[in-house]
Amino acid sequence: MTANKVIPLNAVPEAETETNVAEAGASSRPILQVEGVDKVYGNGTVALKGAGLTVKQGEFVSLLGPSGCGKSTLLRIMAGLGEVTTGTVKWWEQDYDVVGSKGRKLAFVFQNATLMPWARVRKNVRLPLDLEHVSSSESEKKVDDALEMVGLKGFDESFPRELSGGMQMRASIARAMVTEPDLLLMDEPFGALDEMTRNKLNDDVLKLRKENGWTIVFVTHSVYEAVYLSSRVVVMAARPGRIVDDIKIDKPYPRSPDFRISTEFAGYCRQVSQALERASGMGESKEDC
Repeated sequence: MTANKVIPLNAVPEAETETNVAEAGASSRPILQVEGVDKVYGNGTVALKGAGLTVKQGEFVSLLGPSGCGKSTLLRIMAGLGEVTTGTVKWWEQDYDVVGSKGRKLAFVFQNATLMPWARVRKNVRLPLDLEHVSSSESEKKVDDALEMVGLKGFDESFPRELSGGMQMRASIARAMVTEPDLLLMDEPFGALDEMTRNKLNDDVLKLRKENGWTIVFVTHSVYEAVYLSSRVVVMAARPGRIVDDIKIDKPYPRSPDFRISTEFAGYCRQVSQALERASGMGESKEDC
């Protein structure tokens, strides 16, 4: 594995400080550019057709759509974990070879925590650094910092089975964090959690985003989660998978729990729900495709 590339275990560009970008909004610099991407599997299934999306530095973009619309497929392509049939993908306006260089690191968080059950939390979090042959002294400091930032300080010697579902996801996020990513791709990481835990982790992700200067692309099935977290909600339709709506959530960060009970939040949720309903009604027709 090439050092510092995406770590497919669960896992800002230099110059601009994301603390400012996260507060003021995204910069104009593109981090990801997906243009005219088709993905056709060997059995003829068209997973994506004509997918196009640009993600700029500092954005939090959620992908939302019905099951089978290709959200996870598109996210994996963005991570360099899947090939396209046709079309192009650029990272920081260059080919994938640039990923891993300074200011251009990428990490991926899968739907499940995917922790090694036989290993303690510390070893699980340290795994990407071990794969990159980072020195012990440097890796231990990075692990300590990551565990503290996700609120798992003191649980480093626990086994995954001794943690709650929410704590396991925190460990999973910490494992992505130790690589110090600039771009974080998250594939529905909180879908299996109860609402209270999910809401808490949503707040934690926004806090960590501000502190670490992340640009985030986040797959979810929840309209409420997408609206709360995102600067943009991208809606996809299936058969074939393609992007049919792109909704800006014009609410500045930081966001507090009060936003969830505001009329503004309800209005955005209604707008996104309507877009999702339209997308769900699109099928295999020339008009829709």
